[in-house]
Amino acid sequence: FEFDNMNWQFTPYAALMLLTLRAQHGLENPDFDHPGFGNVTSLLLTQPVAPQKDEVLEQLVAKLQEQGFNEKALLA
Repeated sequence: FEFDNMNWQFTPYAALMLLTLRAQHGLENPDFDHPGFGNVTSLLLTQPVAPQKDEVLEQLVAKLQEQGFNEKALLA
């Protein structure tokens, strides 16, 4: 990926995703600067983040399931 072209200048999320994928595969990451966020590479988390329970989301999924939504069938 070319991080110095204009396509990446305004999409720090996409750059963070690609940098994270590179790190997960053991590849070195270049220093990537964004005009609004500065050095995007420094924003990468060094430790994995543990999932957290979201009660509002669980209530929403339970309500959707009551109305016939089946996420397992959707993802199958």
